[in-house]
Amino acid sequence: MTAKCRRRRLGLVMGALTVAGVVAVLWLVSNASPILKNPIFLVTPRQSHLPRVYHTPGVELHTEVGTEMPSDRLWHLDLKGGAPRIKVIEGIMMLAARAGATGVLLEWEDMFPFSGALANLSARNAYTHEEVKHIATAAKTAGLTMVHLMQSLGHLEYALKLPQWVMLREGESPAEACPSHPGTARLVIEAVNQLMEAVPTSIIHIGADEVFTLAQCKRCQAREQAPLRLYVDHVAHVAQHVKSRWGVRVLVWDDMLRHAPSYLLHSLAGLVEPTVWAYGPDVSRMVPPYILRTYSAVFPRVWLAPAFKGATGPLAIMPDAARHAANTLAWVQVGQRMKHYANLNVAGIVITGWSRYDHFAVLCELLPPSTPSLVVTLLTASRGFMTPATLHDAHTLLDCPPHVMLDPARDPHLWAARDCAFPGANMVSFLHRYVRLRDDVKTLQREAEERGGWLTAYNIRHNFSSPNRVREYMTNLRSFISALKDLHGEAEAVLTQYHNTATVEEWTEQHLLPLNLTLSKFTSVSATLLSHKTWPRRPLEGRPSSAT
Repeated sequence: MTAKCRRRRLGLVMGALTVAGVVAVLWLVSNASPILKNPIFLVTPRQSHLPRVYHTPGVELHTEVGTEMPSDRLWHLDLKGGAPRIKVIEGIMMLAARAGATGVLLEWEDMFPFSGALANLSARNAYTHEEVKHIATAAKTAGLTMVHLMQSLGHLEYALKLPQWVMLREGESPAEACPSHPGTARLVIEAVNQLMEAVPTSIIHIGADEVFTLAQCKRCQAREQAPLRLYVDHVAHVAQHVKSRWGVRVLVWDDMLRHAPSYLLHSLAGLVEPTVWAYGPDVSRMVPPYILRTYSAVFPRVWLAPAFKGATGPLAIMPDAARHAANTLAWVQVGQRMKHYANLNVAGIVITGWSRYDHFAVLCELLPPSTPSLVVTLLTASRGFMTPATLHDAHTLLDCPPHVMLDPARDPHLWAARDCAFPGANMVSFLHRYVRLRDDVKTLQREAEERGGWLTAYNIRHNFSSPNRVREYMTNLRSFISALKDLHGEAEAVLTQYHNTATVEEWTEQHLLPLNLTLSKFTSVSATLLSHKTWPRRPLEGRPSSAT
C-alpha cells in the first residue's frame, strides 16, 4: 500500500462522522426543498449503447459565482490513466467551464509526445503534437486557462522504471528520484521545456508530492544535509529555472512542506505557491489551521485542493459525489475563514481527479462517467455552497430529463444521472449494470463458499454434493453468464466512444475478466459435481490424517 493510499484511507476514517453529518444536512435540505422533496427515482436505463439526447439550449443557471470565491478554479485532467479521446475532452472542457471552472490542470505524464533524449518517456499510444494542439485549442475555446503539471521528484515512475533513467532512483524503488543527482533536475527541466514549447502557459505545476525515500542513497548521504533540506534545494532549483526561463508562476503540492521548519519554507518564498490538498470532508484534521497560518506568513499565494474523483480507493468505479462535494465545501469554508482570521491569500482551487493512484496502479474512476461529480464539485467550488439550486444547475448542465432527480444524500454516486445526456451518461448506465452483476456474483460466491453447505472446498475436493442444490446455483450461473456476455459487447460499444483500445482492454481485463474467471470456475465445478450419479459410503476418502 502506497503512502498516498494510507493517507487517503486515514482521511476516510477520520472523516466518517463528518460525512454522516454533511449527508444528513443534504438530506434535510433535499426534503425541505420543492425541487427535491420527492424520493429519488432511479431510472431503468434504456438498452442502448448510444448516448441519449435531451438538450435544453438556452436554459439559464439558477445561481451565480460567489463574490468571495477565489478567481481561479482549475479542474485536474489526469492523463496517466484512461486518457480520453480528443472529442471527449473538448466536450468536457465546455461543460466544466459552464460549471464554474476557469482553467484546466493537465497532468500529461507519458501521454505527451516527448522527443529527442526524452522520447522514451512517452507511451506508445501517446497523443500526437497535433492532438496536443487540439486540446490546447479546446481549452482556449472553452475560456479555460491551461496549466501543465510535470512531476519533479516523486511519482516519476514512468521515467525511473526504464533502464535509461534507472541511475536517477533514490533507492531501489522507481517511485522517487534522487534530488542530489544532477540528472534529475536536467530530466525535469527538459520535460518542462518541451511542454512549454508545445503550449506556453502562465502557470506550471511541478508536483513534488509524496517523496518518501529522501536521503537514502550514498550521493545524498554524502551531502550531510537533512532530508527536507535536500528536497527544498531541489524544488527551489527547478522552480528558479522554470520562472527565469519561462516567466511563469510555479505551483507545488504541499504535503512535503507541512513538516518543514519555517526557515526552510522561506527558501521557497517567492518561488512556489503551495497547493494544499486533503480529500476527507474534515480537512482541518488533515491540515490543521496552524499549517495554513504558517503558509500565510511565508507565501504570498496558496491554493486549496479537494477532489472530484480518484480519492476514495484505487479500485473505485464511480466517484462518491456526496463525499467530494462535502470535501470541496469544507475547503471553501476553511479558505474563507483563514482569509478573515489569518490573512491567507487563496489564489485558487484545484479540483483533483486522479485516474490512477500512481503509474503502476490500475485504473480507478474513468473521466466520462465521473462528469456528474465534476459538475457538482465545480458548482460547489464556484458558488461557495451546496443548495437545491446548485443541484438544479447540475441537472441543467448534465441535460437530465425532468423525471431524473440528482440527490447526493440518497444517491451518493449519482447513478440517477445515467439517463441524462451529458458526455459519458451511457457509460454510467453500463457501469451500473456492471456493478449490479459484480455484486450478484459476489453474493453467489459468498453464499456458495461461506454460507451454503454444497459448494464448499470440501464438496469439491470429494466430488460429494446434492445435485438439486447444485442445480439451484446453476440457474443463477446461466443468467450471470448471459449478463456478462452482454457486458463484454457493451464494453466494446460504449467504452470505445470515449477511450482508445488500450484503455478499453485494460478496463475489461481489470473488471470483466475476474467475473469471467469466477463464473467459469463455478460452471466447471458444478458440471463435475453433477456428473456423478452415485456416491461412496462414509467416511469419504482423502480426509486429513489428523481425523484418523
